[in-house]
Amino acid sequence: MKPDKLTVHEIFERERRYVVPLYQRAYVWNREEQWEPLWDDIQRQAEAALVDPYNQNGKTHFLGAVVLNVNKIVGRSMPRSEIIDGQQRLTTLQILLAALRDYEASNSEDSESSFVRLTNNPVREPSSHERFKVWPTNADRETFALVMTAGSPAALTGAIDGAGNGQHKRMIEAYLYFYESIQTYVDAGQADAERDDRLHSVAQALRTALQFIVIELEDSDDPQVIFETLNARGQPLLPSDLIRNFIFLQAANRPDIDTDRLYNDYWRPFDDHKLDSPDATGEDRFWHVLERQGRLTRPRIDLFIFHYLVMKTEDDLAIGRLFREFKDWRDQQSSSIEQFLQELNSYSRHFQRLVAPSGDTKLDKLAARLKSLDTSTVYPTLLFLMGLPRNKLSGEDLDRCLVDIESWMVRRFICQLTNKNYNRFFLGLLVKLKRAAEQGASIADALREELLRSSEVTARWPSNAEFESGWMNKPVYVKSRIDRCAMVLRALEEALRTSRNEAITLPDGLTVEHLLPQKGALSDYPYA
Repeated sequence: MKPDKLTVHEIFERERRYVVPLYQRAYVWNREEQWEPLWDDIQRQAEAALVDPYNQNGKTHFLGAVVLNVNKIVGRSMPRSEIIDGQQRLTTLQILLAALRDYEASNSEDSESSFVRLTNNPVREPSSHERFKVWPTNADRETFALVMTAGSPAALTGAIDGAGNGQHKRMIEAYLYFYESIQTYVDAGQADAERDDRLHSVAQALRTALQFIVIELEDSDDPQVIFETLNARGQPLLPSDLIRNFIFLQAANRPDIDTDRLYNDYWRPFDDHKLDSPDATGEDRFWHVLERQGRLTRPRIDLFIFHYLVMKTEDDLAIGRLFREFKDWRDQQSSSIEQFLQELNSYSRHFQRLVAPSGDTKLDKLAARLKSLDTSTVYPTLLFLMGLPRNKLSGEDLDRCLVDIESWMVRRFICQLTNKNYNRFFLGLLVKLKRAAEQGASIADALREELLRSSEVTARWPSNAEFESGWMNKPVYVKSRIDRCAMVLRALEEALRTSRNEAITLPDGLTVEHLLPQKGALSDYPYA
């Protein structure tokens, strides 16, 4: 590796494109954790530049490291470097420079801002994306181009409103934040000359005081190994980020593979699938919504890959080692990258039905009840069953399997039997079902046989008599979460309805009320 110290100005004055590989994550920096600290750093150096414009005392401020992989130039193409690490920093600085450029253009008599050449490469075709110094990953390109070309906050917000997009994306919020911060800093000057000096001090800070360590990889360096060891400022990489990078970097090293097509066909849904409305945390990306698993919450995409990997390996894996476990497994597979991505994409649709059930099928009902029971250890088994072709497991037999699994779990819940061994139990069940499928045996019969096999307290399927005793005598209402009691009562209500009853759909959010008074003898209530 070849390290070098460069200021922000020196990085961007070059005629060069800094390209974020498509397999890296989208823009994630936010105001509180990154934009405000970055602007504080810049403002301190700008204030110092008011006193020492040419930084004669030699004081500099370190903004972090950037790791680049310089690409070979073909023909007259613009020189290009792939950003292995530091894409969040460089993208943010380009947005900041765009805000500076637009502010200066609207508050200066000069026909062109001095910041233009720090945000634009000279190109023959003005509409070419090669004009942008930084080119982000696929998910952010449209928004980034809009931010970099709008010209003012009013034009930017107008373009967003005109597109019917009321939810400002992070890049847009970043531009508006930096523009406002620049305006506040410059307007602290009393006279026009003083305001010009304050704007110039920001430029001088970027030119002389704010530095990066820029590391360019050499042919012997492995970008994947380096990427795995580095994080963006304050935003640790998710296991799914590392997995995506691992897969698509392998694809990028194969000249016969179209990585853009692979991304668009198979991985883009993980980045682009939007909710109808943001959740309670403001997250609007389906696969990044946090789901509880045990005592912790994790993004859905990490949980999906974890359960998929458990299904494939038949092993009791630790989710904290997800990337390492995945890499070890994938290195042993003979399937092509496209075959793997195609299968992963297919199973992701099954997982969506488990974590976000919305219908009235037996699968939807089981998925909703599993969420009430806070049980996900059965997901690998369910993914396997859902992924089987219909000539191996008919729709009718799949429903039989789902009903049996639900009965086994709900009966054990009512009888208050332990769930501590569920991970091992369902792994054993998964192995038995896979062997049955390989041998052409009835999978529904094999599942029922395995559920009935054990008489141990950790795995038995309660009989009708044990279930009745548990339902009549166990204090389920007191000893369990109310939503679990509601889940059982809802199921009973639905089961008791016949074709003669009025067809209604029970709404979500029903509460459990007392069925009988809690005090006094029943004889005091003759109609009870």
